[in-house]
Amino acid sequence: MLVISAQAVAKIIEEAQRAYPHEGCGMLVGRREGEDFVVTEAPTAANENTDRPKVWYDLSPEDQLRISRDAQKRGLDVIGYYHSHPDHPAAPSEGDRSRAFGSFVYVIASVEKGKYKVMTAWTLDDEMAFPEHTAKFTRVEIK
Repeated sequence: MLVISAQAVAKIIEEAQRAYPHEGCGMLVGRREGEDFVVTEAPTAANENTDRPKVWYDLSPEDQLRISRDAQKRGLDVIGYYHSHPDHPAAPSEGDRSRAFGSFVYVIASVEKGKYKVMTAWTLDDEMAFPEHTAKFTRVEIK
């Protein structure tokens, strides 16, 4: 299950709407509690994709490093990533599947015509096999 603070939800929605019509993105900071992901913060990261920013995101490496270091200093961890799907459903695309890794949670916010619609969360199935394009996601309950 994903337990996410109201502040983190608001930040994801804000970034998704701000970035429209491009994909907005960021990282999920918090901690793991057993099987649960507890997200307390959702700092934004620049989308450095200049070729296809409406359908693809590339998190700024500098932002990733800064966010990771800041979380560690405060005893927190990066436990996932988020991004928006402008004018598309909040479900993992084939591109999302091909780039997913590790035991992270992935949050996707759908934005239609610049307005937030819905947010979903996903983890990779345990039986994920390589190559990466065979990755499968399981939807996670958001609380």
